[in-house]
Amino acid sequence: MYKYVLLFLFVSFHTSAQLYTPLRAAIGAEVFGISPQGQAFAEVFFHYRKRSFLDAQVGLGRVSQTDFFSISLSSALTYSFLLNPYRRKSCIPQPGHNKFETYLEGGLAAFYVDPYDNSQYYGNQNTQKFVTPLALVGLRFHIVNRKWIYILKIRCTPALSENKLASKAGVAVALGWR
Repeated sequence: MYKYVLLFLFVSFHTSAQLYTPLRAAIGAEVFGISPQGQAFAEVFFHYRKRSFLDAQVGLGRVSQTDFFSISLSSALTYSFLLNPYRRKSCIPQPGHNKFETYLEGGLAAFYVDPYDNSQYYGNQNTQKFVTPLALVGLRFHIVNRKWIYILKIRCTPALSENKLASKAGVAVALGWR
């Protein structure tokens, strides 16, 4: 009988421990990163696991050079893994979430630019691609409040195909909610 009680207590403590604060959605702004110069974006979170989740991001930005201007559309699918899991240090009940969470983020992204907005920038050859795929690796930091989650992302975004507009890295801030 005591074996079953111990097993029940072990399983209940193990499953009740929350390792991170789940999010529903977030909105934010990014400088460089996925979009060549900057964008406003929205993201949704899904497929939660014990220490990880997936999220999809869609953004609207702009590209402006001296002789060229275009609106850019971007999207990303990323996998985030929690680096600092919540651990109990005592038998006293702790809050159900962290105040500060750090994630390793990786995934794929792409941005669309209309290369025909101004042909002077590209010359007559027009070698700019419509869609440019990107790899995405970075760190996410979540500061958890009772109502909001403040998000900071530092990302490296190398282009998977040659593109003279693509940026190499970027920084994003966002506001998420549960």
